Amino acid sequence: MDATLNLGLIADVHHGAKLGTLHGPAALPLLGEFTNWVNRHPLDLVVELGDRINDVDAATDEKLTRDVAAAFGRIEIDRAHILGNHDNHDLSRNAAEAAMQVSFNSYSRDIKGYHLIFWNANTCMKGKQHFEFDPADLRWLESDLKNTDLPTVVFTHIPLDEGSMLGNYYFEKHASRVASYVDSKSIREVLERSGKVILCLSGHTHWNARNTIDGIHYVTIHSLTESFTTWPHPTGAYGYLRLGEHIEIEVLGRDPAYYRLPIRQMGRHWLNLDRPYAPKPELLSPFMAACLKASAQDKGSVDA
Repeated sequence: MDATLNLGLIADVHHGAKLGTLHGPAALPLLGEFTNWVNRHPLDLVVELGDRINDVDAATDEKLTRDVAAAFGRIEIDRAHILGNHDNHDLSRNAAEAAMQVSFNSYSRDIKGYHLIFWNANTCMKGKQHFEFDPADLRWLESDLKNTDLPTVVFTHIPLDEGSMLGNYYFEKHASRVASYVDSKSIREVLERSGKVILCLSGHTHWNARNTIDGIHYVTIHSLTESFTTWPHPTGAYGYLRLGEHIEIEVLGRDPAYYRLPIRQMGRHWLNLDRPYAPKPELLSPFMAACLKASAQDKGSVDA
């Protein structure tokens, strides 16, 4: 493996008017602090995970997006941007690209021995009751994973782990159906089958959260301007990802978090009797083999 990879992270800037617990007017000053921090540190890339604005209408959203683009333009290193649901609620994807001066097509790049995927799957919620990715999004992801032999990090706006939303100000009661994609399981199956993904990073749910499934770590980064965990002040959240001997993620601000996580070996999986790469029953203990047999019989009776 090459030298350590260092990335700056920021999510859910939500520039605009104050909206609920979101301190939209504080976004640009806080974003200025982030850009100063980035320019003082030896980072390889900055990744912004979407929801740059509090959407209002197309004209307002275009102006707000241009404000954010100008702020990010002061960063002196390469940047990658993900399209959030507020970014394209009233703006088309093309209009959002023009205002932000970036492309929101999915793409990948290799840096210091790691494969980074910026998966811009569909995040438009207008007129819908939940998030659905396009089948073409998933085909693209599967194809991209087949074409790399490197440990891979996937960046998305919407979390892919379907983690618990208990205690979340927005997503526990009022918006639980839009905390993830309606068919996140099919995405995780693609990630797990590849045997290459070590980490998925996202924003959207406005808190720091971590889950690990089949050795893949799913980490959500807090919103820059959210205040429900730091009331009445905005979190001022941003941080870094360091990939070396371990995965290290630190979120700074008023609601800090730090994770030091193992990197799964390529092609290794957790044991799971529902997966095709689980051990054969004869390799298990008699008790576990009996459980597996009973489970199969139960499934057969249900299918019948």
